[in-house]
Amino acid sequence: MNRRNLRSLKRRRERRRFLLTMVSLLLVASAGCATYLLIKHYLLVKEIVVIGNQHLRNEEIGSLIKIRKNDALFGHAGKEIYKELLKSPWIKDAIVRKELSGKVIIRITEAVPVAILNLSEKAYLVDKEGAILEQMREGSVLLLPIINEIDPANNRVTYLEAIKMVNILHEKRALSYSGKLEITGNRPEEISLKLDNILIKIGVGNIEKKLERLRVVKEEIERRNMLVEYVDLRFNDKIIVKPITEVPEKKEKPVKTQLKTQQDGKKQKPKKKKKQ
Repeated sequence: MNRRNLRSLKRRRERRRFLLTMVSLLLVASAGCATYLLIKHYLLVKEIVVIGNQHLRNEEIGSLIKIRKNDALFGHAGKEIYKELLKSPWIKDAIVRKELSGKVIIRITEAVPVAILNLSEKAYLVDKEGAILEQMREGSVLLLPIINEIDPANNRVTYLEAIKMVNILHEKRALSYSGKLEITGNRPEEISLKLDNILIKIGVGNIEKKLERLRVVKEEIERRNMLVEYVDLRFNDKIIVKPITEVPEKKEKPVKTQLKTQQDGKKQKPKKKKKQ
């Protein structure tokens, strides 16, 4: 066989291989498309399972996402569901997983409330970043520090200092207290705590160190059974404790004397004392 025939035969074999490869690729692509269309249009959502929610009810989470029972399982992308979930301030992170059985599993990481913000006679729950989670429901009772009348919109710097203090109290368990703990202040250097009816002037900076000093001072005040007006921790080299020196006495109400009446209803005049 001459060289020309060998070349022709070689070219025919190469064409056959190319055609077989193309046909195989088309069959694989067709099968893939058919499988995708089958999964997309015929696999339905049978169950939605929510895990990790403590404050949000399943119904509230269901109202955030677009996917519903009997929808196409892959009709909504997981990224879309994730973005819808993050619209709630309560949800910090989420994982969305879909199973071919028709189950959609949503695992949620919720925000943790660390304080109550009292503002314009309304109470709000706030998280460790200072984000407002929701207005507190009527009758709710939570043992959390109270940030009193520090507006996060108009007084942001002071508000963030208050949040920093709350986080230290929450994470380090820096103080124990039996009653309310309120945080107030119009400026960062005026940040104060009201702890068990004692005003504690904290100021700005070195919060953790100041709270440690306060713990020692508080133990000493309790040991001595002192009545204290305020404690000032804003100085590096000293602690000022101002005691209450005088306890205001209760004023006794004047006793009214009633005059006895005679039988005819006329008032008797008080008898004069005889001179001795």
